[in-house]
Amino acid sequence: MKDPKTIEQTVAKALESEQVELVDLVIQHQGKKAVLQFFVDKVGGVTLDDCGVLTDKIDAILEMENLIDGAYILEVSSPGVNRVLKKPAHFKQFITQRVKIVLKVPLEGRGFFTGVIDSADDTAFVLDDGTNKYRFTYDNIKKANLDPVLEF
Repeated sequence: MKDPKTIEQTVAKALESEQVELVDLVIQHQGKKAVLQFFVDKVGGVTLDDCGVLTDKIDAILEMENLIDGAYILEVSSPGVNRVLKKPAHFKQFITQRVKIVLKVPLEGRGFFTGVIDSADDTAFVLDDGTNKYRFTYDNIKKANLDPVLEF
């Protein structure tokens, strides 16, 4: 198998022509098979039909570019309500939205924070937890996800 970054970059570039963003790629192993989970999004959201079409497209890319050795399982889905945030553009897109973040290096003895994205630029974002505002650089973010309050 090629480097996961190479797989991610190759597929992301191919999906751009469809106005589809590759939000995240998770690679796991199930026995001898690799399980590749591609999380995709587009303006207006991703439908089940979109996922079917994109599965075929991604499968063709993986085969044509010879990115995977041996058998694999391919899954394509939307990022969901707890969507991962990985790029500065994601944080900018979701200003005013509630997020949960896990830090690489704790701040004030805390390894994770929950709050609303107050602002974001290319190097950092500001999180408002309702009491304080904290500025985090992207290089100290281990994991970040939307954390909406769902009401039923």
